[in-house]
Amino acid sequence: MGKFSNTWSLMGDSFRVLKQDKEMLLFPLLSGICCLLVLASFAIPIISSESYQPPSSEASIGEQVSYYGALFAFYFCNYFVIIFFNSAIVACAAKRMAGENPTLADGFRAAFVRIHTIIGWALIAATVGLILRIIEDRSKKVGAIIAAVLGAAWTMMSFLAVPILVIENKGPFAALKDSTKLLKET
Repeated sequence: MGKFSNTWSLMGDSFRVLKQDKEMLLFPLLSGICCLLVLASFAIPIISSESYQPPSSEASIGEQVSYYGALFAFYFCNYFVIIFFNSAIVACAAKRMAGENPTLADGFRAAFVRIHTIIGWALIAATVGLILRIIEDRSKKVGAIIAAVLGAAWTMMSFLAVPILVIENKGPFAALKDSTKLLKET
């Protein structure tokens, strides 16, 4: 129970740090801008090719692979951006709580040091996102319910993964395991 309360305390402290260090608000702003750029880079070609609808069950394997491959690439790029900037802000919050005065450069440096871990976590998150989307696409009503339930479970299980990746410097699978363990302990 001590680990979980420490993690929640850390998250609360992180929000207080954001209030103290207004420049840290640039991380979510930059993340949002980068996510919009990722969206535009995928949306423009997809809309122009009119291939934005999920393939029907009669679609060829090639069409399905093409659609879901593009969707996976979008999910991966988007998750990468979000996780990268979240890692930077968590690193800055940890420095602030250690009594240091973090800068934006410190956050970016910490995220770049963990780039391989961020890529790994983005791959896992994109894979889960794609699986949930396929479930939803294959059976509209039941699939939407199943995807929502599984998605909520995934969100809870992975909620603390990024802080664990950054602060404890663990890999994606270890971070997910620890995040899930903390959830179960509470």
